[in-house]
Amino acid sequence: MFLYLALFLASLAPFSTLAQEPVYRCGNSYTATPCKGGKRVEDRTSVAPSSTVGPGHRLVHLCKSHGGGLFWSSHSCQQQNAFLERSETVPEQMEWKQQVAQAQTQWERAQALTRAPARAPAPVTASQNEAKNPRCAQLEQRVKMLDSMGRAGSQYYDLDWVRTERKAARDQQARLKC
Repeated sequence: MFLYLALFLASLAPFSTLAQEPVYRCGNSYTATPCKGGKRVEDRTSVAPSSTVGPGHRLVHLCKSHGGGLFWSSHSCQQQNAFLERSETVPEQMEWKQQVAQAQTQWERAQALTRAPARAPAPVTASQNEAKNPRCAQLEQRVKMLDSMGRAGSQYYDLDWVRTERKAARDQQARLKC
């Protein structure tokens, strides 16, 4: 039912700039003409994205190209054949370079908030145990090898074997206090 509404409203998008015709819900269908028992619904396809930002402001989009590069755009990333990474709100009266600089600053602040906190340094006793017991280094190498095998993928029974072997190696490391 919601799919029909979405399709109908999407079909109205090209006409949204022409005239604001009312949309009516008649059972499980939608039409521009009123029907018995039909309810009028709001056509949200005609709302411009920039109008949701507020007066005097505009959206600037950080787009990611298919090659992985990032760039700022005043148009939607889809129009640039790219993926949307982030949108920032900037004052409309600024020059483009200033808008990009402000958006970049806002994005960097958001990135700083989402970065993981720095890990505490590893205890000295663990590195001493590895130096004393060469088996710890061998087990760590085995775990790394098993991890790469698991990432490479294979048949289910192969991955089950990798998981079992990795667990056994980690268990030995725990027993040796590596």
